[in-house]
Amino acid sequence: MSERLESFVALSALLTGFSEVQLWGSGVAGEHLGVLDAVLAANIVSDLIDAFERLPADDARENAIATTILADLRLGPIARNLIILWYSGVWTELPAAWREAHGASPLDVTRTTSGAAYRAGLQWAVAGAHPPGAKHQGFGSWAFEPKRRRA
Repeated sequence: MSERLESFVALSALLTGFSEVQLWGSGVAGEHLGVLDAVLAANIVSDLIDAFERLPADDARENAIATTILADLRLGPIARNLIILWYSGVWTELPAAWREAHGASPLDVTRTTSGAAYRAGLQWAVAGAHPPGAKHQGFGSWAFEPKRRRA
């Protein structure tokens, strides 16, 4: 496994609120990085990872990501798209102003990136549900209320 992918997963954990172990367990970490690599210029993905690696390695890291990466006009939209990608398996087209400033890719269209990404979406874990049509829940499961999560 590459250091680049490890940094990508660490960045993703900070952005999503899920642990690195949970993100690795999704099985789509490499695929998600591949989506960024396919849609964006290599220097932009590298800049995102480099910006993450420059963040403080202590408790201030969580606040620093908001004031540096998410607030950045170039990296912020990508980071927000990355959050959406992890939660739903959907790449969302970048804003028109971003595309005009940094270039457009024919792959930068709103789309589900793969069936695996949809099934692994973090939204299902948050909701305590299964992706409709993708994972068998068992006969009669519709008759039971979802488990309530403790806050």
